[in-house]
Amino acid sequence: MSEGPLAGIRVFDMTLAMVGPWCAMNLGAMGADVIHIEPPQPRTMPGADRPGGGVPPSINGTSIGYISWNMNKRGLTLDMKSQEDRANAYELLKTCDVFLMNMRPDVAGRLGVDYETLSKINPGIVYCTVTGWGQDGPMRELPGADGQINHFTGMSTTNGVEGATEGELYRHSTQMDASTGNYATQAILLALVGRKRTGKGQRIDISMLRATTHLQSARIGEYLARKTINPGLGSAAQVVAPDRAFETGDTRQVAVAATSEAEWATFCDVVGMPELKTDPRFATNADRVDHRSELHAILEPRFKEFPLDYWVLQFRRNKLPYGWPMRWDELRYHEQVRANGYINLVPSNAFWGEVWTGGAPYHFSKTPTTWFTTPEIGEHNEDILRELAAGRGAATPAPAKQEA
Repeated sequence: MSEGPLAGIRVFDMTLAMVGPWCAMNLGAMGADVIHIEPPQPRTMPGADRPGGGVPPSINGTSIGYISWNMNKRGLTLDMKSQEDRANAYELLKTCDVFLMNMRPDVAGRLGVDYETLSKINPGIVYCTVTGWGQDGPMRELPGADGQINHFTGMSTTNGVEGATEGELYRHSTQMDASTGNYATQAILLALVGRKRTGKGQRIDISMLRATTHLQSARIGEYLARKTINPGLGSAAQVVAPDRAFETGDTRQVAVAATSEAEWATFCDVVGMPELKTDPRFATNADRVDHRSELHAILEPRFKEFPLDYWVLQFRRNKLPYGWPMRWDELRYHEQVRANGYINLVPSNAFWGEVWTGGAPYHFSKTPTTWFTTPEIGEHNEDILRELAAGRGAATPAPAKQEA
């Protein structure tokens, strides 16, 4: 039996792609018994020829996305167009605390899992739907995915090369999927707290459009206050200088920031330019922001005099904020990552072998999270249906768990 903070909570996970599965995976890490639903005829897309298909690349034919976003769950196949399977779904939903779905608004009604139906079956259920565009408006029925949301909200073009007057396309694939999934996780947790107080479930509607707009609150505020869009700044921050990446002597980059006047003074000493402390153009952070181009022009050749390792050593010794564009093979074995267990090896299974994953982003001192392998489609059909037949409905331990 799980010891996580959500031990005893059961989730009916009727999700696909990333945004919904990501949310359910978080709940599973916290100890919820997450039952991931897939149709008997698997959803496939070009480049994937195994159940749980998605976009390539793949491991043994199964999308890495499906494997990565569906850990910490049990797998059950249900054909919601079948009378028998729909009856089984309703019996299972009577034992569930959370229903989670990320499909277009009209799909839930067609499959018989709309809120009105499920709240009658289980008045205490926390019902969460995630859509691309929201439940209302002219775009409600349109499909929405990470890339389109990035473009529509302006998230993809909020920055650009230094001095550019137009935004430069920025694509961090799945960023909006994961961020919206995190919001959904938070909302479900809050609704569970509310149910403990009121004894009643409720409906939660989350859209990727709303989540992505919320993430840009500061930039939207800047625009509304000034009626202008900031020019491209490359890797530089909007409101602090220096706070950017500089090319070093071995053509790699190091990012450093001076976020206070004390750090600015230390920074000047570390780069061997104490005279900058008394230069009136750089007297305060506001001055440095106003004269950032002049400051960068002075610093750029200095950083090229020494390799990355030299600057990393200097900034670490002097406790200045720093970082560098790290390769994945570096990150995987970095001492800080290893010391905190930020990247974990999930135990082997018969389908995909051992898989590296980021694991849980939180640590609980008394109710530890767990992280275990993704189920094959319908892997736990017999177990779950046997539980229903026996009239139990209590969560059972999933195999191959490890503390994250």
